[in-house]
Amino acid sequence: MRKTCFLAFACLIVCASGFAKDSRKNVLLLMADDFNHWLPKIGYYPSAKTPNLDRLADRGVLFADAQNSSPVCNPSRNAIFSGLRPVTSGISANSHGFVREQEGLEHIVSLHQHFLNNGYYTYGAGKLWHPGRMGAPNTDPENWTDIYRGGTGSPGGDYNRFESGYRGYSWSGGEFNLQDDAADTIMAHHIAELIENMQDDQPFFIACGFFRPHLPWHVHKRFWDLYEEEDIVIPQGYREDDLEDLVKKPNNRAIHEQITGEGLWKQGIHAYLANLSYADYNVSIVLDALENSPYAENTIVLFMGDHGWHLGEKNRWSKHDVYDQANRTTFIIYDPSAKGNGQMSRKVVSLQDIYPTLIQLCALPDNPHVEGNDLSPLLSNPNDPDWDKPVLISYQDIHYLKTNEWKWIPDGEASQLYDVVNDPYEWNNLYGKPEYAQIAAKLDAIVQREIRRGEALRVKIASELTF
Repeated sequence: MRKTCFLAFACLIVCASGFAKDSRKNVLLLMADDFNHWLPKIGYYPSAKTPNLDRLADRGVLFADAQNSSPVCNPSRNAIFSGLRPVTSGISANSHGFVREQEGLEHIVSLHQHFLNNGYYTYGAGKLWHPGRMGAPNTDPENWTDIYRGGTGSPGGDYNRFESGYRGYSWSGGEFNLQDDAADTIMAHHIAELIENMQDDQPFFIACGFFRPHLPWHVHKRFWDLYEEEDIVIPQGYREDDLEDLVKKPNNRAIHEQITGEGLWKQGIHAYLANLSYADYNVSIVLDALENSPYAENTIVLFMGDHGWHLGEKNRWSKHDVYDQANRTTFIIYDPSAKGNGQMSRKVVSLQDIYPTLIQLCALPDNPHVEGNDLSPLLSNPNDPDWDKPVLISYQDIHYLKTNEWKWIPDGEASQLYDVVNDPYEWNNLYGKPEYAQIAAKLDAIVQREIRRGEALRVKIASELTF
């Protein structure tokens, strides 16, 4: 096992001697793959049934405009746990590898490693980094105290079964034993048991990544039966003639055309909703264990997806895109001591902000090699009128920006500019209109500035962490 720092050693001696009990805040970080921003409280798709996450949102701060650092799994997760944006690490696609494989970044201090180095017991389970389970070299296994090596996901069955012929695009409901046959649920119970048996002489950082609602959308029939298909509606962000004003149009319409051509649009949404509810169920197993433990009032809880997911908007059934549906996710932080608990923030924030926020909330030493913003001011005042921090996102080397008012996607002749206050679904591209040229130039200057900052930080890391 990896050696801890002197601070951790000293803490353990004091606790073991009975002179003090470590009262530092614990962290419980929960993720669900491809979990978009359909939490009912956000308002985009109110009929989703997620009662347990609704309860967590009621207790903490729900960030209604939370953006990923990249709209695909590998770069998003590398950004969260390394603390480095894709523009800095160079990881902006699933094929771009693991952060420690990048030249000069071999010795970065990952999020959980920073907690480990400061005396925390750290435990990782499920899909946190890009592989579906912990243990592979690109899950940073040496920097956890312990890991869970079990699998993730859920089986389905023959109920409403659909097979598209495209990789992963299938769904079904089935009858089986959730506790014994569904890997996500098995893992949830494992984490619950871990919390129930935790010792209180050392603070903990526990992270658990559920696979559903990632494709294939196979799920127990009990979650499918939560919804009636006649009640399902097309997402409000869909418009039939969307994208017609673009110079360069997204080209992966085949799945949308197959699903709609076979009259299965609502059934596909139904399958996704069932998997959202299944993820909510698994989260409840862990949250119930925490609430019934001695740590309920001293544990920070975070829930997030890793990015969003289109369900027909922009004629797409995917992430892998620069639009809001692919980049926006559900994000909740519950810090028992936060003044803003029970409120919703409409300010644009990023999953990139998790690392610096947890450093602040847990009073850990600063890590100067981490990007993002400390969100603790928004945990006190969720709609602070002075909060205006642009979010930089990257996908396949396109670096784009979202602010509280604008979305800027610089791509030469195919650039896009959206007024997200008056056009939240990004239907009307304003790029090329003279009256918006100054705004586009200002936003582009911010993008270029952040690219330069990332380049400088990477050089700094390479020079300071080479040993």
